[in-house]
Amino acid sequence: MKVLAVTSSFPRFRGDYHGSFIHELCERLAFSGVEVTVVAPRSRSTTGADTAFTVKRFPFMPSQGIETLPEQTMKYASFSGAMQLPMYLSAAYLSLVKEPTQIVHAHFTFPMGFLAAMSPRSTPLLITCHGSDCTLPYAKPEYRLLARIALKKADRVVAVSEFIKGLAIDLGARREKTEVIYTGIDVEKFRPPGDRRRLQVEFGIPAGRQVVGTLGRLVPEKRVEDFIRAASMIGNKGDFQFIVGGEGSSRTHLERLSKELKVDNISFLGEVSDAVRFHQLCDIFVLTSIREGLSVSLQEAMSTGNVPVAVNGYGNPEIITDGENGYLFEPMDVQGLTEKIVLAVDSPELGRRARSTMTDRFDSRKNVGRYIELYEELTSPKR
Repeated sequence: MKVLAVTSSFPRFRGDYHGSFIHELCERLAFSGVEVTVVAPRSRSTTGADTAFTVKRFPFMPSQGIETLPEQTMKYASFSGAMQLPMYLSAAYLSLVKEPTQIVHAHFTFPMGFLAAMSPRSTPLLITCHGSDCTLPYAKPEYRLLARIALKKADRVVAVSEFIKGLAIDLGARREKTEVIYTGIDVEKFRPPGDRRRLQVEFGIPAGRQVVGTLGRLVPEKRVEDFIRAASMIGNKGDFQFIVGGEGSSRTHLERLSKELKVDNISFLGEVSDAVRFHQLCDIFVLTSIREGLSVSLQEAMSTGNVPVAVNGYGNPEIITDGENGYLFEPMDVQGLTEKIVLAVDSPELGRRARSTMTDRFDSRKNVGRYIELYEELTSPKR
């Protein structure tokens, strides 16, 4: 079976966190016998890496060194990046149209889902909605028409959480053709460390400190400022080390805020190339984001045995039951977040339960099977 996976987000180099969940899905599909070809944009940082499937990078500017748009999100693209959008969309469309395939699997409603929906080919179209592609049209109505066209034309729509499924249907996806397949993660790869303390020593973290981490793009909707304000409020309530993983447009503001609030026990690690080591370094993982489908970082942290503390909303209540396998707090409630972090220190058993949740329900090796069933249904003569 030939599947063409088209995506705007895909790892640009070995260890890149950008689109790693799509890479993992394609890898598992390939190991299951699916002939996968990925079409993704080239960018200035693309170097390539060995994969079990074919990856075709489409160029869209005269020189790779000036291809900056894939380095950013569409929402936070710089002026120079936004100027590249017409060339980017044209190159993406031509690349996905010319590739022979039995199924087009578009990741994200736009731009790739929309471009695939505009294709003259009669190949079945499956769109996976990962989160921001369904939440952004509510914040920026100009994206709503693109999302509606793509979702209405799709033969099947997959959402990564029940929350995103509801948004996709509201945007135009047919209810009877829409379902949830949790992305899941590799629970064997993301597992508790044999000796977390030794890893903390390696990173220079003083003995006895509880390591509280957050990982993701440093952009406004991730609300990392709430994480920093909670760190400031905790003060002398415990011996903590706070770590922030990721890059983005808000980093300078966040570093300035931590200095203004005199949060001395916080480290900004920048781009994280090894998410496993990051999570194994932590005792507690915090997710402050107010725009998620179902955070991959949260799932990775839970699989690694961190006690999760996450916003009560979006897809998070589908994976965390407050007080049973983690804690939930109300969006932007810094006081509530602070209290839950302090509770998490005395609740290491919740980390073990979080790990069990992942192995029972969110193992990507199990979830990939449903995608294969969908492919078979879409290529069946009776569909």
